[in-house]
Amino acid sequence: MMTDSQIFNALFGGGNYTLPKLIKVDHDTAGTYYLVDDVVDHIYDGHTYKASSFTYTAPASDGTGGTLSIDAKANELIAWVENADEHYSLTVVGALLENGDIQPLRQYKHFHGSISYSEDMTIEFTLAGDDRLDMTSNPYMYDTETNPGNA
Repeated sequence: MMTDSQIFNALFGGGNYTLPKLIKVDHDTAGTYYLVDDVVDHIYDGHTYKASSFTYTAPASDGTGGTLSIDAKANELIAWVENADEHYSLTVVGALLENGDIQPLRQYKHFHGSISYSEDMTIEFTLAGDDRLDMTSNPYMYDTETNPGNA
């Protein structure tokens, strides 16, 4: 098994080689798709990950800038997009290591963003940051001592 740092460098470091990723796109009513960025299907954790061609870019540390672009010419994912709404989840489940083993990943899961597809049958997931993380709460507690007459 590889360390988290080694996995991150192998997934996103660029260069001539990056590890293929296993992803899951899920929606309560539209269903679930399991895809692997490889030329053959792979079975992992009881699910068959269908061979596909996609590019996943992890968001920056503030949660912005992430994308997933899938070539959907030969799969039913277009129908999934038409039946799904903004309540989908995208999870990068694992990385396919050079020896064929699958390294599970848990840090790349997304619940926010938009989905669109183009005439060339490419599906684009634009992953947005969760703006709930920017919420601030009032540090003061109002009670009869701090706000007499109104608490």
